[in-house]
Amino acid sequence: MILKQHRIAAAVQLALLTLPAAALAQTAPAAPAAPAEAVSAKPAKKDAIATVEVKGAAGSYDPRRDDTASKTVMNADEIRKFGDTNVYDVLKRAPGVIVAGKTLRMNGLGNGYTQILVNGDRPPPGFNMDTLTPDQIERIEIIRAASAEYSMQAIAGTINIVLKKVIAKPQRDLRLAYANAPTNHNYSVSGTWGDKAGKLSYFVSAFLYGGDNSNVSTGGASLTLPSGEVTQLRTTRSEGSGSYRGAMLFPRLSWKFDNGDELSASSMLQSSRNGWDGTTHNANLVGSFASPDYVDYTYRSPNSMTMAAGEIGWIAKLAGGKLDLKLSGDRNRNGDEQFNEMFTAGRGQRLLRDWDSVNRGHRATLRGKYTRSLFDGHNLSTGLEGSVQESEQTRDRHDQLNQDAPTRLIETFAPKISRLAGYLQDEWSVDKQFSVYLGARWEGVQTDSEADSGPVGHFSTSSRNHVLSPVAQTLYKFPDGSGRQLRLAYTRTYKAPTVDQLTARRYETAVNTRFAADSGGNPNLRPELANGIDVTFEQFLKSGAMVSASVSRRAISDYIRTTLDVDENGRWVYRPLNDGDALVRTLQLEAKAPGKALSPALGAFDLRASFSRNWSRVSSVPGPGNRLDGQTPMSATAGIDYRKGDLTLGGSMNWQHGGWVKVSEAESQFQQSRRDLDVYLLYKFNPRYQLRVSAYNLLGQDMNSDRIYRDAAGTSRETSFNPQYRRVAANIEMKF
Repeated sequence: MILKQHRIAAAVQLALLTLPAAALAQTAPAAPAAPAEAVSAKPAKKDAIATVEVKGAAGSYDPRRDDTASKTVMNADEIRKFGDTNVYDVLKRAPGVIVAGKTLRMNGLGNGYTQILVNGDRPPPGFNMDTLTPDQIERIEIIRAASAEYSMQAIAGTINIVLKKVIAKPQRDLRLAYANAPTNHNYSVSGTWGDKAGKLSYFVSAFLYGGDNSNVSTGGASLTLPSGEVTQLRTTRSEGSGSYRGAMLFPRLSWKFDNGDELSASSMLQSSRNGWDGTTHNANLVGSFASPDYVDYTYRSPNSMTMAAGEIGWIAKLAGGKLDLKLSGDRNRNGDEQFNEMFTAGRGQRLLRDWDSVNRGHRATLRGKYTRSLFDGHNLSTGLEGSVQESEQTRDRHDQLNQDAPTRLIETFAPKISRLAGYLQDEWSVDKQFSVYLGARWEGVQTDSEADSGPVGHFSTSSRNHVLSPVAQTLYKFPDGSGRQLRLAYTRTYKAPTVDQLTARRYETAVNTRFAADSGGNPNLRPELANGIDVTFEQFLKSGAMVSASVSRRAISDYIRTTLDVDENGRWVYRPLNDGDALVRTLQLEAKAPGKALSPALGAFDLRASFSRNWSRVSSVPGPGNRLDGQTPMSATAGIDYRKGDLTLGGSMNWQHGGWVKVSEAESQFQQSRRDLDVYLLYKFNPRYQLRVSAYNLLGQDMNSDRIYRDAAGTSRETSFNPQYRRVAANIEMKF
């Protein structure tokens, strides 16, 4: 940002120095130049006013090249360029991001190691990323090395999705989308309406969606004794179908005052309903399993969710700087019904379970940030953030065995999370080649919970943790004008325990096995802390091409490992604990280029490719394969886009290497290798209408899983096979 300001200032100074010459050029006649004395002797006409247009270099500003803090920014033009219909398709082109279904991973890690933000904050509970369309998004920031401005809960990195705030020109559009595959189809209607009226800017986005799914999966389970004898063997077949419907509304108002201050207000309303019905049949080939051995299931699961969020923002000039205040709040309600009817072989015994859950939550957040430039090229920012999040969860359990009288148990759970954070950061442009970013952030969180499980007992837990995170980054631009630059970053990030991990509440499964265990919490958990180093080399070529190579290392202490044990009642139960440390190392390569950079004949093409190699180990789990969080060990992407007049064609290939992952000394999971090929066609009939047709999973990759638990009793194994199909989608966009 500092470099951007310097360039604009330089352009203004140049314009001021050339102002007299520009004025003379507009008033003098087209004749040979007169001596300076003659020119100065003529009085200037009062109505001869010179017009000078000063243009800054903002258009040439690229955050990835110019910001000291490492950040890749996808702007609005890049987000909408290829007619993508959702944020996941957009992020498939983002460097260093792995999109696996609806999971976003950086450095091969998800599950809380990669931080996902919307407008710099964690999205409200129940927020559906599928409802974010490219027209709502102003930019996407991919932050590899953490910065003090955002939460430091970003061991692998941060993806910050910034929604549109101000409308520069009228926008009225409507999108209709439909997708179909042999086992599912879905549709959506979305539209935006935005305009300016004087100092008022307003924007409204609406999204309606729905669909139907079906699924057939097969699998099996077995137990093999150390002697090699198979004492348990069964096959499983499951069939299910369901539907979903939802709506989202996102309005925003912004008012700019004469002095440059700005007042904004926005809200988000979301509602959805879905349901799933199905059956499962187990055929015992050898022996029997849990006692009682329920081999047939029928189940029904209707769910509902409503969410409302709002934010008021104020930006004001203060003491030579800028003050940015935001007050936000959200409320949500989630209803979940689990109806299960289970039978033993020959329907000799019947168990009916009807568990209804309601979760009501609310959150309030206040954030303040002050920024100003100081002497010698310093840009200083400081801020405070505080939030309180509470929820009330109630589960009404009805169980009935055969014709016995039904039993009823009401469980309640009321967690409260209080957060407070403060930060200070300084970006210093030492000279044209070298800049430094220094910052520190303190974050504290207190988690309190009350749980009542009827006869099981009442539990009250409290946990308090805080983390001080320094961060330092440097950027060095080689002075030879080659576009080469080198980045170095040191960060201290962390991963906080979840509410469920901290509470003493016990979650019981309907049928308890090694692979479907109960779960409990641990209020004494500490956050995982990570000291990280990132080194990045980048080269930007004049043709628009770019290549980069980066290496990173994260040394994690107080690693939270989930153990699997048998309690005093003989039930399998998962419990978390801080156990040892972990080490993560990565290598990332990236290249992108317009085709013309390679050959004039390729001028209509855009090319991109990336490769990631990730290593990790968990000290408390014996190897090999003791990777952190089932880390993706290797991945690569390649994409090509072709534009010719009103037609754009493109495709991307994503490859992920899998293998066995050691979860604990006894448990292992197989991580599937995948090759996903997606293609699209975009045709612009005219500036107002365009059609996009896409095809996904062209290679027909299925979803398979394999889990093994090996101890002194033998080897338990559970497998599943879930076929997936090619999917075709069409989207038409209309602008009015």
